[in-house]
Amino acid sequence: MRAPSAGEAFRRVALLAAEHHTDLDTPTRLMVAHAWVGGGAPHFAAGLATHRGSLQSALALALASLAQAAARLGAPPPPPPSTSTQVPTAPATHGPFRGIDTGAMTALIAALEAAADRLGTAGHRLRAELAALGLPLSPAWTVLRAAEWTAAQCPDLRRRLARIRGSARWIPAGVAAHDLFGTYAVSRDALLARLATGDQAALAQFLALRDAAVPAQVASWWRRLPDGVRRRLVTLPGFGALNGLPAAVRDQANRHLLATEKARLTAELSRLYGPGALASITADLRHLAVPAALLAQDEAVRLLRNIAMIERALALGGVSGHPPAYLLSFDLTGTGRLAVSWGDPDTAAVTVTYVPGLNTRLSAFAGDIDRARVLWQQAQATAGSRTIASIAWLGYDPPQISGTLTPGASVIGDAPARRGATELAAFADGLAAARTGPGRHVVLGHSYGSLVTGQAALLRPGRLADELVFVGSPGVGVDHAKDLGLPADRVWVGEDRNDPVAKLGHFGRDPGSPTFGARPFPVGRNLLQNAHSSYWDVDSASLRNLGRIVNEQYQELENPPALSPLPQLLMPQFGQNENIGNASH
Repeated sequence: MRAPSAGEAFRRVALLAAEHHTDLDTPTRLMVAHAWVGGGAPHFAAGLATHRGSLQSALALALASLAQAAARLGAPPPPPPSTSTQVPTAPATHGPFRGIDTGAMTALIAALEAAADRLGTAGHRLRAELAALGLPLSPAWTVLRAAEWTAAQCPDLRRRLARIRGSARWIPAGVAAHDLFGTYAVSRDALLARLATGDQAALAQFLALRDAAVPAQVASWWRRLPDGVRRRLVTLPGFGALNGLPAAVRDQANRHLLATEKARLTAELSRLYGPGALASITADLRHLAVPAALLAQDEAVRLLRNIAMIERALALGGVSGHPPAYLLSFDLTGTGRLAVSWGDPDTAAVTVTYVPGLNTRLSAFAGDIDRARVLWQQAQATAGSRTIASIAWLGYDPPQISGTLTPGASVIGDAPARRGATELAAFADGLAAARTGPGRHVVLGHSYGSLVTGQAALLRPGRLADELVFVGSPGVGVDHAKDLGLPADRVWVGEDRNDPVAKLGHFGRDPGSPTFGARPFPVGRNLLQNAHSSYWDVDSASLRNLGRIVNEQYQELENPPALSPLPQLLMPQFGQNENIGNASH
């Protein structure tokens, strides 16, 4: 690093800060000018104020970091420009709805859209400047989060405003606005009161919330409910997906829904193909009386096969040395969603959540459930009196190979990871809220799932997990472990040196690089075609070391056996006699 380069970067970022530190001032002034008063206005205004303050603080922090970098190399410290502005604050207070100024609201939406575009560009420019000098990237992520939040407000506000204008011929716009914008301020207590009556719409609204405080509120509400209300709610479709509920309650609700769906689909097939259809499905269509190709195309068959896979996994719970299995969530639609826990995460001393990557889908998730199972066996074997819970979490839509060229869904981009990160963060919030005592949470991301994990860590700095583990990672979205919100020694990386995905470094710096700052753990080396999926191989050094990391037994990490000195036909480099990794790091 040269002093002139740090000074030049400081000047560029100072210009960037001067250009963008006021980007959220105009929306704030419009709110103060009564674009929207009462009802949901305070909730929206509070979010706007938070991101406006975070934006200005992040720019100041970036400038201070660059000034220190220049000063360390002997350059005179540049005078930091001010990134703080004063905006009058007299927003509408909480309480009954009082009105919408449609003209001011139109201007507010336009200002938000412009700010979102400007801040997105500014965040990426700031990230590039900081990364070039090896400085922490957290200020850039803060700016980008402000851009994402701002952009996320616009479509809904625009849709609601269009409805207000469309209704003005029939009823006063203020009355329509109360119905539309008032939902921002619907008290969560009021929503929970409706949910207690079995209101499906209230459940849908709660399931859509991703605020970190929601699961804790759900957990508190559930504890206060009478037993009779609880018994009714576990039969409400979708109730088991609610983050913050106890694992046993989610399991009961989800198993009930799974059985209901199975009965419905079985009846549908019986009407179409006769009463023996389900038996034919479970027998792989070998005894089907109708053409197999015809039945194989039926959506009901696909869904029933997925249900059968889930049932087979759950059937292992509590037998043959396995802990109870908990069905924490599932969704049969699309590529599917599923979360299965081996052991009770509410009471376990350590919970580890495994996040899978590319091409994962419900129909092929049995292997991932098994990965969580063998990790539970390995970790529990050395845990002593402590209890372990190991979760296989398919709570997002991983990119599929077939969608590589699809914008927003491709593995070469981070859009699926950012969407998945929101879901993972909410799931982790739910685990924390439902916990009945102290415990550690470890999140293990594999392949593209490591990017999802990294992005979720940015959404919950220091709160997503006590420890992060990445295996076979193409990058986690940052250039240094310390940018993930945890001490760098709480971030682990395992890379088989023949794993082609782990060599990519496509999403930020390669986590296996020494300059990334994570703690490497030994995993051994496998044939090229097996390396990316070998981390959970039974009796492997990688699996044993994963179990020890889960149990904080860092001094007991082992190196794999020395490689054979004999040349290998398909992989000549196996002739090298070397150990991969350093267990004492």
